[in-house]
Amino acid sequence: MLMRCLVDCQLAPRDLAQPLHIVLPRWDAKLGDAIVSSFFFREAHKLGARITVLTVPELVDLHLLDFGVDRVIPVACAPTLTGLGPLVRELGSVDVFVHLVGRIQPIEMLFIRLLKPARVYSLDDALHCVNGKLGEATAQLNVVERYTRVLLDLGATRINRDYIVPLPERQDGNNVAHILVNPYASRPDKSLGFAKALSLVRALANAWQQHHIGILCSPASRAEALQLEHAIARSNVRTLVELDTPREVAGAIQRAGVVVSVDTAIVHMAVGLKAALVAIYPASNSSNPWLPPLSPHTRVVFSRQGPRQYPHTDRKNMNEFTDVDVIQHVAELLQESIAATLVVDAHIVSGLGVATGTLARQLPLISRSFPEVAECYPGTLNLQLSRPLRLIHPHHRSAPLAWTPSGRTKEVFDLLRIELEFDHFAHRVPAWLYVAHGSPHRQTPTVHEVIATPLELNGAKRCRVHLPAHAVDLA
Repeated sequence: MLMRCLVDCQLAPRDLAQPLHIVLPRWDAKLGDAIVSSFFFREAHKLGARITVLTVPELVDLHLLDFGVDRVIPVACAPTLTGLGPLVRELGSVDVFVHLVGRIQPIEMLFIRLLKPARVYSLDDALHCVNGKLGEATAQLNVVERYTRVLLDLGATRINRDYIVPLPERQDGNNVAHILVNPYASRPDKSLGFAKALSLVRALANAWQQHHIGILCSPASRAEALQLEHAIARSNVRTLVELDTPREVAGAIQRAGVVVSVDTAIVHMAVGLKAALVAIYPASNSSNPWLPPLSPHTRVVFSRQGPRQYPHTDRKNMNEFTDVDVIQHVAELLQESIAATLVVDAHIVSGLGVATGTLARQLPLISRSFPEVAECYPGTLNLQLSRPLRLIHPHHRSAPLAWTPSGRTKEVFDLLRIELEFDHFAHRVPAWLYVAHGSPHRQTPTVHEVIATPLELNGAKRCRVHLPAHAVDLA
């Protein structure tokens, strides 16, 4: 509060210089956070911007050589009072300061005051020096969407959100693990307990005895991983002690059939490589911005948290999920990794005008057993397909749900993971074919409803629908 009173003030208005000089402070040493924000550097360069990153020595080469950042200034931690002056002089004129991780700390307020940028993007809406206020505006969005908002505000249009993941120059074709399991994170409470890791890996080994299962670990967790391998005592389970750099781990992820990981850098590397992924996260009553983006290749298993678990202890419990949940998702992904995909052209048409009201009541009920649709917009996109389509193998069929206000009528819902391709998007959009068993649309096999997270259609009238071939019947 004292620092806010002394140095927090509105930025002096001035035009952005060209080319832009963008500064990102990354005082922490989190590889996963760096991977998630990697696309920002590539897309900012398309605007002609010059980018400087402040980060720990361990991540300097990653930003320079792999992310293509123009300049990296190594810092051991957040700056001290005595270190601010030299750092400000070394940076020179700064146009944009991007701070999207947590709150701005007191020393950083003084840093911004001395830098005098034209624009500061932050989640800390309460500060006067933040004129790109993204806290409330992006509270329900993930980290990727937050960086995208910055790019859009700076003038970007067609944004490619694919992560940059460094790979080894040569891939070793031997000892490829079909299923990679990572039970370990940066803290014990973010990792699986030994008993839970033992139960999970043993269940995977029993379910896929013909597959090689590799246990990922870091130098800090290597002893426990070897102990886990010994306790499992299966010929198809091995600790991958030879993978001791992020590049080598990325190479193993790229060649794996499925990756199973707790919330850590491995999750974001798998997302960036478009690998089949089962991610294990703590359940939360609020939106988690670090969840992997929605994708047909990704499943999320939530570990239940006691009501007093995190708020009172500041510790998470990653062990409250069933092995069966993970096994089912791995089975789906292994099947779909070899399945063919169908592409159908579609026109976007007007619907019946009732879905917005009904979905607001239906989605909370459906998401109890199929949580990946919880963040979908409560309205449907109505598509007139170029060919009649019948859904025969949905990814999820709900129980009969009493969603009407009276509760007397029950209805079943089928959902299928699909992707939508629009001309104005650089990448496909994850979505779900939504089949309400009581809907009149079921009588018209060329018209189908789709749900997705909020989309900027920009007046689009056409799209292409990508569907798993085994799940549908096309006339």
